[in-house]
Formats: sequence, structure tokens, C-alpha cells
Amino acid sequence: MNLNLVDQLTLLALDDEKGSFVADSFSFAYGLAGAIILELSLQDRIEIVGKKIKVRSKESCNNALLDYFLDKMSNSKKERSIQTWVENIGEKVSYIKEETVDKLILEGILRREEKKILWIFSVDKFPAENAKPENLLRKRLNHILLNDKDVNMHEIMLISLIDMCELNNEVYGKQRAKEYKKKIKAIIEKGQLSSEIGKAVKEIHDALMAVIVVLITTTAVTTSISS
Repeated sequence: MNLNLVDQLTLLALDDEKGSFVADSFSFAYGLAGAIILELSLQDRIEIVGKKIKVRSKESCNNALLDYFLDKMSNSKKERSIQTWVENIGEKVSYIKEETVDKLILEGILRREEKKILWIFSVDKFPAENAKPENLLRKRLNHILLNDKDVNMHEIMLISLIDMCELNNEVYGKQRAKEYKKKIKAIIEKGQLSSEIGKAVKEIHDALMAVIVVLITTTAVTTSISS
């Protein structure tokens, strides 16, 4: 079963039993935007030139969600910065969630349930139908951090996104998340590949993480002041 970064982050951000998202809305929106950009870089569709994202290839990713945003980048009148794309993609968070959840339902990993709030309002929940893919993913991440195993670029990016979305407690458990704190930081800071494509991907990863941290901080401060 081929799950990309967006699929994996979405699964990890959902409560298996309740079927609701446990991630903070602001950080998760930017996290999903980051996952899309990173996945496009992993698939060698985009690169950084100067401080802007440039499309390397318009070839389909065979994924409707990724193709949608690749098309947006390809048809943009000018090359835009990572921050601009994170903000633009983050604004589409409802669409991203919908497309990703529908894909995971189609693959038999999630199911859709309608819940009533105060016996009046209907809300869709997405509990696990087949928990095996997520359980294997959690097991792999814990194995990496517990045993100091080597990681590939995809795993580095996912660990970074989990940390940035403040999902460490959810993914690893509160006690282990505390124990893993230094290891997670080390993986994010030192993770790299020797190939040229790996270096290009790492460049996007590092720039993206810096931008998202600033956006989350700014959004949180603005929201606090307006409240």
C-alpha cells in the first residue's frame, strides 16, 4: 500500500476510535501544506532556485491532490517563494483533508461515520477500518527513535512534520515523546542523503521547516491579540 507524506500525516493526526483530528488546526494546515511540497520534491517535480520554488517536471504524480497543486505551481504567472506556497496551499486545508480522507476510505483504511451533536447537527467522523497500515507506520517510527536506526529522506520529513504539528505525544505516547525529544531534534538537524536529488530535497525541507515555524508563531500571536 503506497501512502505518501500527506496520507501518513493525516492518518497520524486522526484519533483511531473517535475518528476526529487531534492536531491543532493552524499547525496542521501548514503541516499538510508542507507535506504536499515535500512530497512533490521527493517525486522530483519541484526544486528551489534562489528562494523560490521552480517546477522541474509537469508529469503526473498519479495522485489527484498532488497533481492539483503541481498544476497550480506550473500555471502560476511567476515563480513564488516557499512561504507564499505554504500560505496558499494551507488555505485549502478543507480540500486537502477531504481528498486525502476519501482516498484512505477508498483504500479501506478509514471509514466514514455520521455523528449527531446535541441530536441536531451532523458531523462526519473517520475512524479506522483497517488499522494495520497506521500501526506499522507507528511501529517503524518508534523503532527508528528507540534504536537509533538510519532513516531515509521520506522518514526524516515525516518525523519533522509530526514534530512541527506537535503530534509527538499522539504518535509516540507522552512518555516516549519526552524521551525522544533530543533524538527527534538530531534527526531533523542532521538528516541528509548523499545523492544530488537528496541534497535538493533536503534544501526544500530545511527552508520549509523554517518558514512553517515562523507562520505558526505569527498566526498564534495574531490570534491571541485579536482574542
